[in-house]
Amino acid sequence: MVLFNQFCKINQEGLETIVMKKPSSLEMIQQSVKTCKKCDLCNTRNNAVPGIGDENADVVFIGEAPGKNEDIHGEPFIGTAGKRLDDALENAGLTRSSVYITNIVKCRPPNNRVPNDTEKLMCSNYLEEELQIINPKIICLLGNTSFYSILGGKEISKNHGQIVYKNNRVYFISFHPAATIYNQKLLDVFKNDIKKLVNELQKIKNKN
Repeated sequence: MVLFNQFCKINQEGLETIVMKKPSSLEMIQQSVKTCKKCDLCNTRNNAVPGIGDENADVVFIGEAPGKNEDIHGEPFIGTAGKRLDDALENAGLTRSSVYITNIVKCRPPNNRVPNDTEKLMCSNYLEEELQIINPKIICLLGNTSFYSILGGKEISKNHGQIVYKNNRVYFISFHPAATIYNQKLLDVFKNDIKKLVNELQKIKNKN
C-alpha cells in the first residue's frame, strides 16, 4: 500500500478523496505531530516523535517508527540504531546536523511491532509536508517498512544500494540501521550503502 505524495480524507459520504495540502513550516508540523490524536498510537505513546534536522538538507532519511528510546525522549534515531546511523554518516563524510531524519510513523507502536496501514495513512500527510518543505535532492529509505510504504517495494536485501526515480523525486534504498544490530554482517554493507548514497548525491549536484 503506497501511501505518500498524496493522502486521503474521508468526506461526508464516507468516501476517500485525495486532498493535497500546502505545506506549513517544519516547526508547525512538529507541533502538530506532538499533539496528534489521529490514531490509537496516541493512547500508548510517551512522546510523539517528529522529524529533526536541517530544513535545507540535501538528504532526508526515512525510517519505520520510533523505538523505546525515541518514545521516551521525543527525538528520532537516538538509540543504538541511531548510533549506527550516526557512525555510517560520519564514515561517509556527513553529519547528523546536515541531514533530516524522520519516520513513516511518528509514534511508537506497542512492543515495536510494524505499523499498520491505518497508522501509516494517518501520518502520511506529516511526511509529505516535510518532504515538500525540505525538497531534498535524495531521499534514503531505511528498511522494509519505509521501502514498501513509499515505493511498494519488497526484499530490501535484493534492492539495497539502488536508486529509484519516482514522481520527480530520487530515492535511495538501504537497510534500517537496526538490522545491523541483529546481523553484524550487515554493518559494513550499510556503511557502504551510505557511502554510495553520498556519491550519488554528488553526481546529482554536479548535474545542477
